Formats: sequence, structure tokens, C-alpha cells
Amino acid sequence: MAEVAAPVGRRERTRRRLLDAARELITEKGVAGLRIQEITEGAGVALGSFYNHFASKEELVEAVVGESLSALAETVSRPTGADQDPAELVSNAIRRFVARAYEDPDFARLVVHLEHADALFMSAVWPAAHAALEEGVAAGRLKPLQVDLAVTTILGGALSLMRAIVDGRIGPGAETAYAEMCLRALGLPARQAAAVANRPLPPLVDATG
Repeated sequence: MAEVAAPVGRRERTRRRLLDAARELITEKGVAGLRIQEITEGAGVALGSFYNHFASKEELVEAVVGESLSALAETVSRPTGADQDPAELVSNAIRRFVARAYEDPDFARLVVHLEHADALFMSAVWPAAHAALEEGVAAGRLKPLQVDLAVTTILGGALSLMRAIVDGRIGPGAETAYAEMCLRALGLPARQAAAVANRPLPPLVDATG
């Protein structure tokens, strides 16, 4: 008899529980000692259920990291006010993202050293980054030669910079210098780019607010 697939709602709930349990365990003890049995016990599901959702522990870890990156990208790309300068929004998003390598080196190290780090980073962060840059273009503040090319270049550079920071090859302050470089590449005059990139960071907007 063919196996009957679980209802979609139940499958989604089980996957959600596995992701949440894995995230909690990664936060507590990191990835190195993470075991599938611990994850399923934390999620309250049978060990065999794990493989209905993920082919391996590594695939689950990538899913957890991808969700975290997407949430971070959405948060740092959210305008802090109706009249915020679109160039400042892009600059602040770049600064906050790269600064994670200083503020949370364990998470940043996990991100940059994943087997599929580049593809995961790009797919997770792309939607929010692309939308923020499009807003800057629509407002006439940013003038990249080609938006998709600009987003690809900025994200690729941000990941490389984060990798260099956690590996100890780049010192403090790189997030501001990188934001300034990106703004100049996006068409802002040098003095404006420097001024925008060095503005104090405003408080983040609560996603639930």
C-alpha cells in the first residue's frame, strides 16, 4: 500500500517545530555537536520524521540560517521613518549587516563557512536588498548602471567582508567604509556618500509595530 502523505498543515507544523528546535540548540551549543536525535526530541517528533523534511542535518542548518538571514535583511532594510533618505536606508542596511560579524561572530562564522554560503546568502538577502535599492533609484538618489548587477555585487562583497572580519583579516570600522564605497558606486558624490555612511544609526523599527 502506498504511504499516505500527511496533511499539508501538519507537515508545515512539523517542519516548523524542527526548525525552531534546531535554532534553539544552535544558539545554545553551536553546530559542531548538534545531533539529529536532539533536534527531534526538542521538536517533540519521531526521529524518522526528520527525513520527511530534511535530507541531512546540514540541510536543516542551512534552512535555519537562511530564515535568520531573511529576517535580518527585512529588519535592517525597513525604513525608520516616512521621510528617511533612501540612500541612508541602503547605507544603514549595509552597515548593520556587515556589523553582525563584529557583534555576533559565532553566527557570522556559521554563515560564511557553510558549504553553500554564497548561494544561501544571496537567495536569503536578495529580496529585501533589491527592494531597498529600487526605492533609492525611484527617488532619484541612487543611479546604478544596472540594479541586479549592483545588488549582486554589494551582497557578494558584504559576504566576503564578513568572512574577512571573522577570520581576523579586517579590523573594526569596515562596515562604514564599505557602505561609503557602495554609495559612491551607486552614484552618490564622494562627499555625500561619506556624510550618509557616517550618520548615526537610528533605532530599528519593530516589525510588529
